[in-house]
Amino acid sequence: MLIALSTIFLATAPAWADGTVSFESDIRPLLKARPAFEKFVLGTLKIDDAGSGVRISDAAMPHLGGARMGPYEFRAVWHGDSGDVPVTLIVDTDTKFLDKAGREITTASLKQAVKLTETFSAIEIAPAR
Repeated sequence: MLIALSTIFLATAPAWADGTVSFESDIRPLLKARPAFEKFVLGTLKIDDAGSGVRISDAAMPHLGGARMGPYEFRAVWHGDSGDVPVTLIVDTDTKFLDKAGREITTASLKQAVKLTETFSAIEIAPAR
């Protein structure tokens, strides 16, 4: 699945761009599924609410045009023992694309996707961008 999704992404790269998301309303619900990560993230980082995710275009998936998906990036400040450090918080997700019957699409043709579901996968802390 990962190889197929990577191939799809590379083939449609011009059709993807960044789009704005809210940490509080879009990402925090994903983190709630993994309370230990949620506690760590909220306890050690001050996160800007506005971040970015991959924006799906109408050309790539006509029924999902404008939707956002991970990975998501947010500016944040790490509260460490040595003081505050600006960082980039990256929230990785596992994404599934569903057709109108609710079945997962596992082929290279995502134009029939009408819904996507995401689950929290991992976090990354990177130098501030």
